[in-house]
Amino acid sequence: MIIKTNTQTQNGYGVPVAIVVAGFLIAGAVFWTGNSGSVVSNAGSGHTGSRSSGDLRMPSEEDHVRGNLDAPIKIVEFSDFECPFCARLHPTLTRIVEENEDVAWIYRHFPLNSHTNAFSAAVISECIARVGGNDAFWNFADTAFANQRKIGDRFYAEFVQEAGLDAGAFATCLNNKKVVADVQQDLDEVIAVGGRGTPHVVVVTANGALIPFSGALSYAQVSAVIEQARNN
Repeated sequence: MIIKTNTQTQNGYGVPVAIVVAGFLIAGAVFWTGNSGSVVSNAGSGHTGSRSSGDLRMPSEEDHVRGNLDAPIKIVEFSDFECPFCARLHPTLTRIVEENEDVAWIYRHFPLNSHTNAFSAAVISECIARVGGNDAFWNFADTAFANQRKIGDRFYAEFVQEAGLDAGAFATCLNNKKVVADVQQDLDEVIAVGGRGTPHVVVVTANGALIPFSGALSYAQVSAVIEQARNN
């Protein structure tokens, strides 16, 4: 279900279109520019609250999902592969989903223009998902956050090769404008729901209530939010 009342469009990104040398090196960086894209003042400390979060797409089979999509509680995370706070939250959410069968985790994109490779990494991850499936996407996410300083052309090339993805299908995907549009859709959405720093998370309860929080909360803090969601 899509709850939509307002649309914001951000311009100023380029599209990675060149596949060169050794199969998969991407020529050119991809950026998103916008007034809200570089605001990260709250990203490190973290804050929570129970309130309306505006225009949030309800999780569906089209999302990148870890856990059971039918779980009553959904963690919708808007994240940036180059954000250090996102890297800190990633293993926490992994543990939360592994230990709680009633929780599913949905990953959406929030690449900041202050991070050189964030948008390109988002596009790469989308093509990995389209060619290799949901497990391949999460393998990339886990690997990228664990090797954040290596993110860039060589990292993408090595990952795609080691994952055994079809070269032709991957190259075709990188030239598909819809992939960039899908990343842009996530960006528009997170701004609409109040995201001003990475990571931005909205926990959706069984009855559709929304509990947003920002920043790299600890395991205990996220667990408390999940318990709040159970009782909401």
